[in-house]
Amino acid sequence: MSPISAALRNRLLIALALIVTLTASLSIACSGDDADDVLTMTYMAGFKAQANLPFVAVYVAEDQGFFAEEGLEVDIQHAGFTASHKSLLLAGEVDITTLPASEMLQIRADAGAPYVAVMLFGQRGDFGYAVLDSSGIESPADFAGRNVGFKGIVQAEFHAMLAAHGLTIDDMQMRDVGFNPVVLVEQQVEVYPVFLSNEPDTLSRNLNQEITVFEAADYGVPTLGVVYLVSEQFLEDDTNREKLDRFLRATVRAFEFSVDDPAAAIESTAKFLPNDPPPDLVHERFILDTEIKNALSDLTRANGVGWFTQQQFRALTDVLLEYGALENDIDLEVALDRSFLEEIHQ
Repeated sequence: MSPISAALRNRLLIALALIVTLTASLSIACSGDDADDVLTMTYMAGFKAQANLPFVAVYVAEDQGFFAEEGLEVDIQHAGFTASHKSLLLAGEVDITTLPASEMLQIRADAGAPYVAVMLFGQRGDFGYAVLDSSGIESPADFAGRNVGFKGIVQAEFHAMLAAHGLTIDDMQMRDVGFNPVVLVEQQVEVYPVFLSNEPDTLSRNLNQEITVFEAADYGVPTLGVVYLVSEQFLEDDTNREKLDRFLRATVRAFEFSVDDPAAAIESTAKFLPNDPPPDLVHERFILDTEIKNALSDLTRANGVGWFTQQQFRALTDVLLEYGALENDIDLEVALDRSFLEEIHQ
């Protein structure tokens, strides 16, 4: 090899070495930036693991990699049969949780808890009132003179539904029945309050009963379902707002995924359900299908899933005030923040 060729070869080798070194340095620097950009967030579902849509949106977002694509690591927890999520959110130990809209309004108005709703799932409420088809009850007007169950409290929405039929609870015998639908089968009561996504399936499929379920929303009563909520303090921090933006982007995407392919959503959900005993996936699918149906409306079709308006919450607040579920009115400008959804759905 000539001296000129050797010199050229050396220059090329030096240049190649510099390129390799520079590429490696850039790779390390970029990976470091990505690692620094990953944010962490704690989510606590307000009940045990099951296929409620606000829970499924998180399970799907995790299992399908939507959180990872947003640069977010989410610690998924469950409150179980406790109410720990309410206080843990205020203590800053949980970043975001779930609560029925009516309960969120009650706690905010009367206890002063600085809850802020940022996304709405149920465009109508989660409660209904089941009767056996053999009872002869064809509408809430027929509740008069009957034994009617309630769970702990008589909901304001129930009072409003009765009022739409010219009735009050004084026109019937009210009984606190707890959470066992067998009392309807045994006819200890003739009207049993049910969680729409759960107990109707238990009564009809597991207990072999033919039932009809009445909902207050069908009689002009404003009702709403579960929200995602954070605290006012959480929203004061810019990093927290970035975390929430990423969380909602991923869960909105998972919400849409679940609507388009509920079977795949159940497959993702099953990975988060306890296996002792094995989950009843037929029941879980009933839960999800019911909640998807109640989460879609003309409003969401026009604006995007999870959408809500101040008017919806105002109407529900007025019902709660009228029937004594709220002692104080509420400033909805502070209690609601739709800005994240507005940006996402643009």
